[in-house]
Amino acid sequence: MISKLLEKYDCDTEHRIQAIFSSIFIQKNRLQTACEKIQGEISMKQWLLLAMLECCPKPKTLTNVGRLMGCSRQNVKKLANILEKKRYLTMTSGSNNSICLDKTNKVEAYSKEISNRRQDTLDLLFLDFTEEEIRELFKYIKKLYAGIERVEDYSDTFV
Repeated sequence: MISKLLEKYDCDTEHRIQAIFSSIFIQKNRLQTACEKIQGEISMKQWLLLAMLECCPKPKTLTNVGRLMGCSRQNVKKLANILEKKRYLTMTSGSNNSICLDKTNKVEAYSKEISNRRQDTLDLLFLDFTEEEIRELFKYIKKLYAGIERVEDYSDTFV
């Protein structure tokens, strides 16, 4: 069904852009649904929060993690509350009323438990890509992020 829709929109640049834009959301939804079945214990958004803690500069506050994830500190707090209840992270008070996040040992144990499933998922997802195509896709994703930043700046003019 999607392939027929993409074929229909493969007629000119304007339609291709519309199809790419829509596809980003469709792909996100489909990947989230499939990966949550594979992952089981935590949601993809919860997993993303834990993954972002790996690369978040200190202090690892709700605000800083939210910036990396592309969401509000309130959304991060909702996810963090669930992960704290499941004992995947701890929340502590930081400076200026901030809340800092730290992973627990349970994260490493869980990562080891599902590492084969995660690798199988990535292998299946990128099976049709050559190394050169992956490099190119990575380059284009970086360009897309630059466009997203421009849209974010533009959206700030409406607030």
